[in-house]
Amino acid sequence: MEESKVVLEVKNLSVLIKDRFLVKNINLTINEGECVGVIGEKKSGKTSLIKAVSGTLPISQGQVFLLGKDIFFDKKILTKVSTCFDPPVFFKYQSVYENMKYVAMLNPNFKKETILETLKKFGLEKKAKTKVLFLSYFERKLMSLAIGFMTKPKLLLLDEPFKSLPKQNLYQIKQLINEVRKNGTAVIITSQSLEEIESECNRFIFMESRVIKNTMTKEEADSITGGTSFAYVKVKYPHYVGKLIMENFFLKVKLLGQRVLFEADERTTAQIVRFITKRNMAVYSAGYINKKADKIFASLTPYFKQEDKA
Repeated sequence: MEESKVVLEVKNLSVLIKDRFLVKNINLTINEGECVGVIGEKKSGKTSLIKAVSGTLPISQGQVFLLGKDIFFDKKILTKVSTCFDPPVFFKYQSVYENMKYVAMLNPNFKKETILETLKKFGLEKKAKTKVLFLSYFERKLMSLAIGFMTKPKLLLLDEPFKSLPKQNLYQIKQLINEVRKNGTAVIITSQSLEEIESECNRFIFMESRVIKNTMTKEEADSITGGTSFAYVKVKYPHYVGKLIMENFFLKVKLLGQRVLFEADERTTAQIVRFITKRNMAVYSAGYINKKADKIFASLTPYFKQEDKA
């Protein structure tokens, strides 16, 4: 059996802008036909990662190889990559057709009919002459996806592709992802929700604070999401509140963003909420971790120690 060809290889990738890392020490490999989901909260580094891979962010350290070629030394190889960002980025004073023509012309086998067929497939044929400026967010989203699939890339980078899409379009995009994968295209999908993309992906990368926390197969992710169920309170000062919960309720806690996680029943959780609010500290929300991605991030997060600093 013939081995799958490596489409993308990222080695020790870091992007540093004004003394701030957008991504740090990223390593990953994706083969042809694979679909990898990148899961993380806002500002976790998901979009910065695909921007660096697509050549739209300067790489501070490391290398990105596409089909075995370093994108820093071989810019032409980037024509094999198609990226759909969220929010979509276009020449807003040009028409839908003009934007699509500009991208399509990067392909030497460009045909006018391809643009028209793609517009029709995505229900945008009546918007062909409309300036992007006058499109709704939903229409821009569809246009971005249309461009991505039109160019038949070797690597397709989809940034939050299912966000705000109606069910009929959601089903269509998922079908198209499966089709391009069968033709050997490697796909990366970013999302804040594991449930949103799990049926399309065969592997998941979990990002937090601009680094990769872990990489898992579907089976590994499923085994973790059936584990410990954490209660939480979301507050402005999680380190301080975490310390208070440890000292007054004798519970171990984990910090996940602004949420303080702990193992407790509903009664104890309600007592903790009252305890915090009586000290004039706002509780933005409270409850139980139930999303798959949150459960996985919780499992990857170490327990908080009082000597830990913010």
